Amino acid sequence: MGTASYFNARVSIQDLIAPAKSVGAHLAAKLDCFFSDERTLTDELCDMFCIWLAVEISARRFIPALTFDLRLAKTTPAEESECGADLELIVGSPLGIKRCLLQAKVVDPQSLRLRYDSKKGWKKLRQQLKDARNEVGDLAYLLVYVPARLLDRQQFGFGSYEQAFSATAPTTHKESYFGATVIPVSELLGPTGRWRSTKYKVRREPDGSFKGEIPFWRFLLELFLCWQGKWSDSEAPLTDERFPPFRRFVMTASGISVTEWSEMQTLADQFLAQRNTERG
Repeated sequence: MGTASYFNARVSIQDLIAPAKSVGAHLAAKLDCFFSDERTLTDELCDMFCIWLAVEISARRFIPALTFDLRLAKTTPAEESECGADLELIVGSPLGIKRCLLQAKVVDPQSLRLRYDSKKGWKKLRQQLKDARNEVGDLAYLLVYVPARLLDRQQFGFGSYEQAFSATAPTTHKESYFGATVIPVSELLGPTGRWRSTKYKVRREPDGSFKGEIPFWRFLLELFLCWQGKWSDSEAPLTDERFPPFRRFVMTASGISVTEWSEMQTLADQFLAQRNTERG
């Protein structure tokens, strides 16, 4: 049998930001220290987000006006799946559900290249991404873990042993929350399932950024509220057992009206647009 863990709380959308940023920074440091693999880091992403979200809620000084009941459920199967993605992320709200499939890859701390950088490795990754997109459309993603040595090592609200252990002078201004970076499959594969860039596959810019990248904290907000994917009928099945994932993380928001959710979405749109301006 697999294992499962749960978390329930009354939260605001703002409560999600610091834990999600901290998770990215923590995973970058863990990868830097211990050369962890994709599935260890993915498990840690789910667990630490739940732990730090609970801490964030207990420490806040006031309750925002717009809140909702959030239930998180993480399931790890007893056996690894060869055909499924590393992470299935399901998000539910008063507007419906979104089902995402994420295939994880690691930037190796020594070579500073994606692990399994070989003809066979790229062929396998392309097929995995193609299968994920065939299954969930534009809610298919590549999840890249980036080591701390390529980032600024900044902490975002929550520290960890690994972050302290890897605390050396930063060599870049790129925020450490990019330790967990999400790239839409549509940025990598064309309509026929071929690489958009046969030379670069997963393209890196001169500053080390990945083309089309989204930090995990922002991806989570965009998925919940505005810019990633479309809501589907809440009565539709949440999973497709033909493609069982290695880990399943379900985030369900309830206890808030459609009108209030739409109001919260408008505020989030403004916040994310402002962040775009700041980074521009």
